Amino acid sequence: MKSLHKIFGLFLAAILVLGACKKKDDPEPVNEQEVITKVTLRFVNVANASEVVNMVWDDSDGIGGNPPTITGGTLKRNTTYDISITVLGEGGKDITQEIKDEDDEHQFYFGFSTATLFSFFEYRDKDKNNQPLGLLTRATTINNSGGGNLQVILVHEPIKSQNITATPWVYTPTVGGEQDFNIIFPVVVE
Repeated sequence: MKSLHKIFGLFLAAILVLGACKKKDDPEPVNEQEVITKVTLRFVNVANASEVVNMVWDDSDGIGGNPPTITGGTLKRNTTYDISITVLGEGGKDITQEIKDEDDEHQFYFGFSTATLFSFFEYRDKDKNNQPLGLLTRATTINNSGGGNLQVILVHEPIKSQNITATPWVYTPTVGGEQDFNIIFPVVVE
């Protein structure tokens, strides 16, 4: 009977040792960054949902090919827009959901001058830690004609505790992380 207990004990110890070794030897899975090929900002007039303006950054041939094309847009003055962002990767793969799924590891930052584009701006979505994400925002254009640039930056693994409030500004992110993209769209308000 003692022999049976010794064999069972050795067998159990071997399983524990092998299991422990396997866990230490297994590398952490690497979450490779997607190559972003297209970003679309969709502006929908809150008062009239049939009025839609799409602004698009397109680099469909990927890094190192032709330069990206940027299509800005014209917005109505003194109008509130819901803004959504769609992000595509190689082969037209929609990676917007991946950004949502990893919302605590991403944030969109926006830069613009309040005098020339928007009088109001707010984030409309939050990550799982109640920090801004930026796939959904709302903005109200200025009450007169103008124009300028709208800067949109997607940062991967920002330090969200250093988050800057959703106040309009011309923005260079200083929140750590790595920029997945930094795009400037020309915008006209009339």
